[in-house]
Amino acid sequence: MFTLFVVLAVLAAMVGGAVLAARRFRITDDFSGGAVGVIIAPCVLSLYLVAAAMSVVIGWEEYKTAEDEMIAEAGAAQALYWSSTAFPGEEGEAVRGHLRTYLATVLEEDWPLMETQGELSRVGDDDLAALAASVRGLSVSDTGDGLDRLTARQEVTKLSDARNQRADAAENQIPPALLAVSALSALVVAVLPFAMIKSGAGTAYFWAGVNLVFVFGTIVMLFFMGNPYSGVLANDSEVMEETVAGFDRADLTLERP
Repeated sequence: MFTLFVVLAVLAAMVGGAVLAARRFRITDDFSGGAVGVIIAPCVLSLYLVAAAMSVVIGWEEYKTAEDEMIAEAGAAQALYWSSTAFPGEEGEAVRGHLRTYLATVLEEDWPLMETQGELSRVGDDDLAALAASVRGLSVSDTGDGLDRLTARQEVTKLSDARNQRADAAENQIPPALLAVSALSALVVAVLPFAMIKSGAGTAYFWAGVNLVFVFGTIVMLFFMGNPYSGVLANDSEVMEETVAGFDRADLTLERP
């Protein structure tokens, strides 16, 4: 709601500024070819382009990083599931059960919170702790499963690291100062062309309006970019859902004679 209010305020400022510039603060040809046209306008335009480009790059990098980390998290879960098949029956089933419970919590509890509040659930922390305890409690046997136990512990560590990374990513957004610079410079870039239009130049008003729409569209995209799990660029839970579905396929494979 706050983001929508800010965006509407920017739009009102652009439209209001354009009307005032065209009616009361029109820039004469002498000033257009002087400091305003040669120094001020290019500087503001450069500031706007740099700030907007930096915002887009930051948002995109956070999105891609979160995507790669999520794929690594899913891979760790799959590796843990398969390694647990080498453990004694009840112990292996316990590990797989805790892993399924944890991923169900990730999908049902974590994801909605990451999208709306930028945080993870406490239930997920508890389920991950239970999963780690089930792996640490694996008994030592003479069946040569030492490597599998070591792998399982490594994968739990990876899941824990991935959870921490998801928590950090859910909090990451474009820096507010950069958004403010983008919005303020965009306001000038959108309004200034109206101040330089000669009275009655309909074509110039049209293209100045087009410029205002495009500049405002950029600001809308930046403010609604959100974190890597919400907004314009958002990672969905499809990878995790496919991982859970892969568990079912693994169970079918293990049940075959």
